[in-house]
Amino acid sequence: MKPHIFARNFTSAAFTVLTPVLLAVYYSTSTMRAVLVLAVLACAVALVYGDFVCGRSYCKDHPCDKPIASSSCRSPSLYRANHAGKCACCPACVTLLSEGQACKKYSKELGETPSAVCREPLKCLKGVCTNVPPRK
Repeated sequence: MKPHIFARNFTSAAFTVLTPVLLAVYYSTSTMRAVLVLAVLACAVALVYGDFVCGRSYCKDHPCDKPIASSSCRSPSLYRANHAGKCACCPACVTLLSEGQACKKYSKELGETPSAVCREPLKCLKGVCTNVPPRK
């Protein structure tokens, strides 16, 4: 039994119209998949080598150009060898804040240098030095 002429033409026309659409979807999906895989791979490589921003050898490769002496810190400030500059490569005098005192979070990757930080084990939460119990 022969298929109806309309059915054959419809199938042929549908195939002609849908083939480029299906191919475009397939290739765009496979391209997006490939880009996603490459992005994940690049992130994994960067994490493995620790080179997202500061990296393991950043301070060695970019030595501090403005070092200070430990004797230059006046009380109540304390000397910290790795605290100032981008990635905290330089020494600085730092005031340690007690629980309940106002604080601010800083980004060492951007080179922000806090002159005061919360004492250990306090954390700066919502702008206040807070004692955070350890996780169980």
